[in-house]
Amino acid sequence: MTEENIIQTVVKELKKYPDIKFSKKNDSELKIFGSENTGFDILLLLGGRENMLYFGPFHWHFDNSEEEINEMLDYIAFGLAGIARLKEYSIKGKGYKWTIQMQDQDGNWLDDETMALMNIKFNAESDVKYLQNEIIPKDILYDDSETK
Repeated sequence: MTEENIIQTVVKELKKYPDIKFSKKNDSELKIFGSENTGFDILLLLGGRENMLYFGPFHWHFDNSEEEINEMLDYIAFGLAGIARLKEYSIKGKGYKWTIQMQDQDGNWLDDETMALMNIKFNAESDVKYLQNEIIPKDILYDDSETK
């Protein structure tokens, strides 16, 4: 799948949901705006060697293999449906650590991956907030055979 095809595929799916706002700068960059106040923006950057996917400040690197492109597209869907959320730690309103959490079909939140900036204020009390989009329905992502 080429860069243009990846962006076209995502945009085609996004257009099914008129409430989703997005900005396509070119065939290599797509920004999907998250739920206001409670969500996170999703940024997709495509390149010849690798692709990057951002959930707010958290990001992944994906190769251009079919398997990794499919995984990247799954993460986008999870981020839009609220199956993936971002747990953000901050001190005085400045984020320093983010954990991606995934929700299983029983509603449990499981930590997936964590990314952090160096924090030299070891004794400072941090605040935690959860950022979650619920822009598309979760049920379209679950295989009917798994729920029976």
